[in-house]
Amino acid sequence: MISAEAIHLGPFMLPFPLLLVLLGLILVYIVGKILQKKQHWSAETWQTFSDSLWTTLWVGLIAARLVFVLFNLEVYLASPIDMLKVQDKGFHLYGGVIVGIVWFLWKNRAFKLENKVIFVTIFTLICAFSLGLKQWQKPHRFYPKMQFYSLEQQQIPLKQFIGKPTVVNLWASWCPPCHREMPVLAQAQTQFKNVNFVMLNQGENVVTIQQYLNKHHFSFQYVLMDSQGQLAKEMKMFGLPSTLFFNSQGQLMDRHMGELSPAMLQQYLKKISNSDHLK
Repeated sequence: MISAEAIHLGPFMLPFPLLLVLLGLILVYIVGKILQKKQHWSAETWQTFSDSLWTTLWVGLIAARLVFVLFNLEVYLASPIDMLKVQDKGFHLYGGVIVGIVWFLWKNRAFKLENKVIFVTIFTLICAFSLGLKQWQKPHRFYPKMQFYSLEQQQIPLKQFIGKPTVVNLWASWCPPCHREMPVLAQAQTQFKNVNFVMLNQGENVVTIQQYLNKHHFSFQYVLMDSQGQLAKEMKMFGLPSTLFFNSQGQLMDRHMGELSPAMLQQYLKKISNSDHLK
């Protein structure tokens, strides 16, 4: 399946920015192969070049994660193990690209200047296209005209939440990643009073939901039921947990598929709050 953010292959997700970075490295490899023949590179030079492309990918990914962690160090220090949870998709693209390019140039420092310029130009253009694509893909939809039932069997339309930034979390009690991120959302609801947190259960009944919440002592202001998975289908959210982020005007600003870490959640909250002051 293909969503606005990625290609989904079963449980695996390949984000488009990562795919474009891989495309950039492939194009650099192809151009390198052409230059190897024209400039008669030695076997050692070619080996160094081809190996450096692979290591550049890993160095860039590690650097992107480290930069993101450093920018959110205060949050991660509260739970250091979260630094290793790369499934929260907390990566700093700019930092990763810069460090990756520096690594590649250092590994291939024996190259002529014009070769370095060619390789860096190709790669940066692809990365720039990736950033442009990310901006172009930004969702600008508003709350769909849907309403869901609360645990008290009251109908609540999504438009009711206009006026405050709102986080809509799609979850189920049988989903392990949903359970792991529940305390993160519960803590955020306590910390960020100016944000609505809507827990939209997918396909379970009142008894199952209430038993789960009571057992784990979760208390959310808004727990709604989406018995047919309508919102997930409408928003093309594949898999649980998934989270939608709306600003105070009800405009969809971002979405996250997979488990949220405290640092990643705070990044999204800052985005949807715009100039609002979070208390």
